[in-house]
Amino acid sequence: MNKLVKLLSIFALATTVSFWSCKGDQGIQGPIGPAGPQGVAGTNGTNGTNGTNGKDGVNGTNGTNGNANVQSFQATVKATDWKEVDVTGVGNGVSSKWGGVAIANALVSTDKFVMVFVKNGETLKALPILYTKDFDNSVERLDYGYKTGQVELFYRMQSQLFGTNGSTSYKPNGDLTFDIVCTSKTVGAALEKSGVDMKNYKEVMNFLSTSL
Repeated sequence: MNKLVKLLSIFALATTVSFWSCKGDQGIQGPIGPAGPQGVAGTNGTNGTNGTNGKDGVNGTNGTNGNANVQSFQATVKATDWKEVDVTGVGNGVSSKWGGVAIANALVSTDKFVMVFVKNGETLKALPILYTKDFDNSVERLDYGYKTGQVELFYRMQSQLFGTNGSTSYKPNGDLTFDIVCTSKTVGAALEKSGVDMKNYKEVMNFLSTSL
């Protein structure tokens, strides 16, 4: 009996060794399975606190007080804009030919005091203007008038003021730039009585900028 048990034990051990010794190579890896469903998203975090406002900047300095009764604008008239017009005299009604041009602007009206300055180089000269050349007696004139909605400019150049051999031109040789100043009749009257040189643009504008 003991011999039989020993034989069975030896057989079982040999079988086990044979089983593990005969294990085959690892097979080919199978395909990766599909991904699982996405998990539930987590809750949003709390918002951060707002930053503090920056400091206000320093206020700029106030500008010089102006006069609401004084308004001005500039206009450039080309030499080709002038047209021959008949200007009727004030006293006798006799007309004469001039070069004329109109500058439209809503600031202009008959209930205002309107001054017109022409730019001559770096200088502004007040109209009306009359230049006489001594060596040939030629005369150049530049005048203006105004009505509601527009300023009317007039130009005339005579090569001889007297005589029959002279010629007349009704347009300047080049473009002219004008500065038109509009103010109230009251301020205009004060300006005329102030003793300010009405032909001096700087003096006029200084008075208008400080008058009430």
